[in-house]
Amino acid sequence: NVKLDPKYLLGVEGQGMEIAIHSLSVSRVHIACSNLGMAQRMLELSIQRAKDRETFGKPLVSRQMIQQMIAESGKWVYMLRSMIHDTAARYDRGEDPMTQASLCKLASIDGVKIVSDNMLEIFGGIGYFEECEYGPVERLYRDCRAMWLEEGPPTVQRTTAARGLIATGGDLWNS
Repeated sequence: NVKLDPKYLLGVEGQGMEIAIHSLSVSRVHIACSNLGMAQRMLELSIQRAKDRETFGKPLVSRQMIQQMIAESGKWVYMLRSMIHDTAARYDRGEDPMTQASLCKLASIDGVKIVSDNMLEIFGGIGYFEECEYGPVERLYRDCRAMWLEEGPPTVQRTTAARGLIATGGDLWNS
């Protein structure tokens, strides 16, 4: 029963929940952007390490399994960037893409998990230590996991995305 001067209201009285939900949607895309940035940096570090490290007389980057990890990481970086651009364009058009925002965050969690695991595998034991000549490999690995729980854990994102998909019959382009 708090009384506020109308000048302190955000939006119109009675629309507080709607505004809060909208801000969650925007925030989920921000988290996806943070995950994208970390995934991009982890991909760059992984490639550099794979070029520099030699085993049995050959650079890691020449090994097919390492190339597959780099390609998999690149796929996630590209996919996340594309999803974020699409969702941001919807915001710019005045739409409220709640489903797409939840899918962005969910995909960014899955993507950064895979990219960080690939990075650590490419780096091997040296990547697990705090001091590494390539930069904050261990910290990136640790920090990206904290983003999983911001603005709702993956289970919440799946539920939100599923509701939107069910409501539109799976149409992500016209919703």
